[in-house]
Amino acid sequence: MKYKLAVLLAALMCAGAMVPKTADALRINIAIGDRPYYTHGPWYWNNGVRWYWIPGHFAWRHHHQVWIPGHYAAR
Repeated sequence: MKYKLAVLLAALMCAGAMVPKTADALRINIAIGDRPYYTHGPWYWNNGVRWYWIPGHFAWRHHHQVWIPGHYAAR
């Protein structure tokens, strides 16, 4: 009886090892565009000047397109 129980438990453990687990799944996250790196929001006041977030964009520099990251600028 003990032998049959041990074989049954071993078979269940082997079967459970073959089942893929969702926790072990590979996750891939692809983000396209400029992420909002701002810390104050889309705009904020500083010493009476209103600063706006300018999103990142591609620009031509020395015959190559380069990514200009987003930044705050006073308007």
